[in-house]
Amino acid sequence: MRYHSWTTDSTADYRDVSDSILPMDHRFRPGDWHADLTVQESGGYRLLHWDQVGDRIATRTPSHLRRFPGDEHYWVVAPRRGVYTVSRGEGQTRTLPGQVSVMGLDESCVLFVPQSEAYAIQVPRPEIDSHVKSRDTLCLVLDLNTGLGRILSALIESSHAERDNLSDLEFHAVCNRISELFCMVVLKDRQPSEGHLAQVAQVVRQYVRQRIGSGKLPLESVAHELGWSPRQLRNALNQVGTTYRDLRHEETLRAARDLLQDTASAELGIGEIAARVGLTPAWFSSAFKSRYGEMPREFRRRRLAEGSDRAQGPPPGSP
Repeated sequence: MRYHSWTTDSTADYRDVSDSILPMDHRFRPGDWHADLTVQESGGYRLLHWDQVGDRIATRTPSHLRRFPGDEHYWVVAPRRGVYTVSRGEGQTRTLPGQVSVMGLDESCVLFVPQSEAYAIQVPRPEIDSHVKSRDTLCLVLDLNTGLGRILSALIESSHAERDNLSDLEFHAVCNRISELFCMVVLKDRQPSEGHLAQVAQVVRQYVRQRIGSGKLPLESVAHELGWSPRQLRNALNQVGTTYRDLRHEETLRAARDLLQDTASAELGIGEIAARVGLTPAWFSSAFKSRYGEMPREFRRRRLAEGSDRAQGPPPGSP
């Protein structure tokens, strides 16, 4: 993955850098102005991060559109400080910190970029158009403070923070996930598209796994926390061949299995392990044997013995 970083107080230099990405006219408010800009890129994706002191106004004119149409990509913008504003004719879209919006730059528009910090991701149009059919939907400003929005926000920030450690292939794969998650946030009140169903199930599994033993986890509460409706979540899981009840049951037994084979939990009784994952001892033993073919006590004895044998190594004189 290629990335470049600039720190400049020269408005002329900043114009040159910005125009190398997509030409626009720039005006800078009088006074002290400087900016840090990082650009990561691979294939059709770019991830920009800027930290700007002072205000900037950028305009895409009909002349720009004729020479550089900008119709191959959308820009997903997530401010961290400052309000990012795009004006088209009499319409205006404002994106606040904690929100994300998407825009095309294939129409005349004015961008007001105040003193701010923000991320902007250049995404090939097919990545979004294949899931979001209506251009009207793309005018939405979406919340990043809960559920999938929070996951999306963390993924964007992590992709920037790990720029020194990501290969070209890894960065491209992460950007694919970012565009998919963005589409899921847009479509959170509708059933997820087929390509996202497995990802929905994985997100639910992770959420349940992190909260095993913390009390009841009804489907309605999980759906609310992840930003979906109960019907949407139920339908998505059904379409990948499971139900929320079965998924929760499987993750609960998996958590118990991990505790049983963990030497750090060797002093815990079977009843204590059952309680930790939110089950009664009698039901736990029966369900565990049905799932793994052994009673919990037998499973623990065998796995801890196997672990002890591996730690001791081969007997003396063995090849």
